[in-house]
Amino acid sequence: MNKQKLYAWHSLVGIKLSILICFILITGTLAVVSHEIDWLANSSKRVLPAIDSSKINWPLIYQAANKQNPDDAISSINAPIDDWFAVEVIRIDKNEQRYFQFYHPVTGKYQGSGSWYNWQRFFRMSHRHLMMPTIVGVTIVGIVGLLMFFSLISGFFLIPQWWKKFFVKPRTNNRKVFWNDCHRLFGLWSSWLLLVLCVTGTWYLLEQWGLNAKFPEQVESITVSKNQSIEMPHQDIFENIMSNTSNYHDMEIKQIILPSQRRNSVIVQGQNGTVLVRDRANNIIFHPISGEFLSNRFAQKQSIHVRISEAADPLHFGVFYGIYTKILYFLFGTALSALAISGTYLYGLRQAKLHRDEFNQVKKSWLAAYRGMSLGKWLSLFLILISIVLAVLLFNQIVLI
Repeated sequence: MNKQKLYAWHSLVGIKLSILICFILITGTLAVVSHEIDWLANSSKRVLPAIDSSKINWPLIYQAANKQNPDDAISSINAPIDDWFAVEVIRIDKNEQRYFQFYHPVTGKYQGSGSWYNWQRFFRMSHRHLMMPTIVGVTIVGIVGLLMFFSLISGFFLIPQWWKKFFVKPRTNNRKVFWNDCHRLFGLWSSWLLLVLCVTGTWYLLEQWGLNAKFPEQVESITVSKNQSIEMPHQDIFENIMSNTSNYHDMEIKQIILPSQRRNSVIVQGQNGTVLVRDRANNIIFHPISGEFLSNRFAQKQSIHVRISEAADPLHFGVFYGIYTKILYFLFGTALSALAISGTYLYGLRQAKLHRDEFNQVKKSWLAAYRGMSLGKWLSLFLILISIVLAVLLFNQIVLI
């Protein structure tokens, strides 16, 4: 394939669904820092001055949570995302709706509550599956990811000696040359992130269609009948569980899952220094009434398939080294979003064939790009509209019958 045909395919892939691509990239970039956006939006989540997360008083928080709204079941207790965040307690009300409560990590003081449907869930769900049923939305986003992967590879073939162009200043000869150079720079600097996103996005697609990894079976629950009520551990049993975790697993506790009809046990999850795994990869499971140890799981002992699966989320969202990698992903995610926008504008500049002294060049360029999208723009706008409508219905808890 010669360079002209390769450019035609590169432009075709990027332009037809450019509106949808921009939406997915922008929501994904914001999803990286969505917890921080919620921190800004809800003062109950804040702990200032910051507290070392390793000093969390789990028994005190459990005791405080049992006194606050005692009729609402406690689903789980989650460690702070960072040292300036509160401990999250997920509760379920009488209508089976989940919501958050926030507690000071050391004093256990109740700081307030928050809706289950917050900014974090909005950006994550919009980016991952466009608010649609998971199998439909993940498939659509995964296919778009494959198209972006083709654009990434073809882009390198279109830049002669691309490895020498990272620090080349954009030329200002004219608008087209300037935006071509900017598009090239955005692409080169964000290429590593696009590669990571495309690979992990493809993995999500494969998992959705049957390649999902499964952990080995564990002794993880005490069988109860459907009519039998779930009994939460007493305060002294919970304290014993917390004091005994180090006997069965050397990990930093990140989440405590409490008994439910689905899994009648206490599951303690966390990190033990294994690289690129979610908190669920390490756990200790206890009997909810006696506090007896039932089983544990170590991330480093899992299969390659499981390890690949567990690495997908940390790599895709940049959470593997806390706030530092999140900032890195946010900055390069912004560059990646700028790449999509500049590519669309550059296509419009080339299609519009404007004269240097022509008026309204920006407007005419965008109109040319919009026309070049053909049916793709309507598909993109339709999918985004569905996502927004579903978000409004879901976040306002409106049920369609």
